Order: sequence, then structure tokens, then C-alpha cells
Amino acid sequence: MINLDTEALISRLAASEQLAMKEIFHHFFPLVFKKIFVIVRQKELSEDLAQEVFLKIWRKREKLEIQQSLEGYLAKMAYHEALAHLRKKTTEVQAVENEQLENVMMSDGHLEIESMELQDRIELIIKGLPPRCRGVFMLSRYEGKSYKEIGDLMNISVKTVENQMGKALGILRHELQDLLIIFLLSLIWV
Repeated sequence: MINLDTEALISRLAASEQLAMKEIFHHFFPLVFKKIFVIVRQKELSEDLAQEVFLKIWRKREKLEIQQSLEGYLAKMAYHEALAHLRKKTTEVQAVENEQLENVMMSDGHLEIESMELQDRIELIIKGLPPRCRGVFMLSRYEGKSYKEIGDLMNISVKTVENQMGKALGILRHELQDLLIIFLLSLIWV
């Protein structure tokens, strides 16, 4: 790779010089692509997400505050872009699964009643969660917030958000175990 004067590039970029953006893109695209590919493991998706990183750089070019090297900054952006994609994908899959489950439950009057009972039980369990745990769960599952957004809102680390979500889901799983077995059996015998 060619040795770049990254400080000058950043200054030129802040001045909206397109040639500076082009140089940054050509020089650092392989790095950003590799960082994303390690996480998502799909070539085309990694290329798309890498391009998104550079679009974000261009959009906030006038406000960029890079405290480390440009290479380090872009590597960090690549990492966050890949994780954001995985979180979004997980949320979308959960939404589809929940919708499919609701469709099965609503297809029969008997199942509809059981569904309402299950929903009531879930609400009671959620109300009984410890306050921080309940807050994290509600922001994630009912408001669709990312772990980072939840951390920022609640002034806690992303790791704490992950731990609280794990705790909430573990409690729900444990408390609903008996109902889920009955529900699954009712689906088989219908």
C-alpha cells in the first residue's frame, strides 16, 4: 500500500474534497471489507456494508473527530457496521417467527384463548422482572432498540445490556416452560 498522509486526507475530506474521499476509499476499502467479512462471512454483503461505512464517512465528513489513526477509526466503524447488520437481521428473523406463531395461534378459537392466557402470563412475568432487567427487555423487545441504544438510554454498558437480556430471557424461558409444553402438545393433537 502507498504511504498516505492521513491527517491531510482528513482535512481535505472535511473540506468536501471528493478526490480525498476517493483516495480514502481506494486505500482502505480492502481493510474495511476484511473486517466486515470476518463477521458476516458473505462476500457481497460485506462489500455492501463496507460501502455503507464509506458513505457514512462522507456524510459526516465535516464533523469527523478522529482521535486515533484513520485506519483504526475505519476498522472500528467496519466492526460496528457488521454487528449492527447482525442485530437487525436477528430482530427481523424474530419478527417473522413471532408473526408465524401468531398466525398459527389465531387460526383456531381454542388456540386464541390459550394465546391470550400465554400473553397474560408473559406480561405478569415481565412485570416481575427486576427493574433494570425489565427496562432492558422492554426497550429491546417492545421498542426495537439496539443494545447500544439501550446502553446509551440507561447509561449502562452494552455488555450489561446483553447480560440483562440474557437474564430476562432465561427467566421467561423457565417460567413459561410448562405452558410451552402444553401449547406444543395442543398443536400436535388439534
